[in-house]
Amino acid sequence: MRAAAATGLVACRVVLAAGVLVLTGCGSSAKTIPAKKLSQLVLQRTDLPRGFTAFYLGPQLSGDQTGARGDPRRFRRTGGWIGRYHRGGSPKTKGPLVVASRVDLFKNAGGAKRDFQLYPQQLEQAGAKQIDVGKLGDQAVGVLVVGTGAVTVRNYAIAWRERNATAELELNGFKLTLQEALALARKQAARLRDAAA
Repeated sequence: MRAAAATGLVACRVVLAAGVLVLTGCGSSAKTIPAKKLSQLVLQRTDLPRGFTAFYLGPQLSGDQTGARGDPRRFRRTGGWIGRYHRGGSPKTKGPLVVASRVDLFKNAGGAKRDFQLYPQQLEQAGAKQIDVGKLGDQAVGVLVVGTGAVTVRNYAIAWRERNATAELELNGFKLTLQEALALARKQAARLRDAAA
């Protein structure tokens, strides 16, 4: 009887040890986006319609970190990149005229989750209307602000999280649709997804 009990106890320990090994293995195989790919995680000139030129493409500057997300070391952040583009146009021009594509990279997905939680409040402003951005990354949120005056300007801001990164795309134009904004967001989201290793 004692031998059977001892054998059962040993079997339980083996099963528990195997379970711990399996859980440990799952955690270590989670893909992350490496810091060496940071500059490739924002929209590039080739991702945009014809006529766009970059007026800044490089590391985020202190002015790019604002509000609750102002600390460049928040949540074990490892770096950030931004691409700002524009093209000429008039109130009759279809599509975006100004595009800002940014990404923040974190040591792990936990830091990115905490960073993303700050986005809804950051995007909320007078006149902002929440929009349905569909499936974009692991989490996503977006708003539309329509500026009225002599001409109407449509401003979209879409933010999402992909693994250990958060990304944001800001676009504006006179005749800019949600579908056009989402098409560009999906292009950037693909860059993040493809960079995971």
